Amino acid sequence: MPDIAPRDFFAGVRTQVKARLPGELKRFGLGRGHSRLLKIHYSRPEIHFEAWHHTGDGRLEIGLHFEGSRELNDRCFAYFRTRMVEVKAMLPRAELEPWDRGWSRLYETVPAQHLDERVQAAATDVLARYIETLEPMVERFLEE
Repeated sequence: MPDIAPRDFFAGVRTQVKARLPGELKRFGLGRGHSRLLKIHYSRPEIHFEAWHHTGDGRLEIGLHFEGSRELNDRCFAYFRTRMVEVKAMLPRAELEPWDRGWSRLYETVPAQHLDERVQAAATDVLARYIETLEPMVERFLEE
């Protein structure tokens, strides 16, 4: 299977995810990134869904990132930590962990030595499931 250039790979994931999501979730914003990642956000850019190609590890990370203030990140982490049974019921490979710079993430990885159509289909599936599952939870968190 031929490789897809990173920019085209992530543009394809974005288009395919948007086509797959239900009506209200199709209206997302895009975060700034580089050619090896895609950021999708709704009400708060610092709380965003991300697909990131870790070239050195040959994997694609897909998940929900909390990259705001330390206080916001800690609150997000605590909120999702108490809901991991519910999250794991729908996203069994999801892991929640603190991360770099006081950030945290709820994510999983997909093998991706190369960016090709097979990996693009897997990325689209996982990212759409993360958004459908977790964005309603994010909205409830933000309303509290």
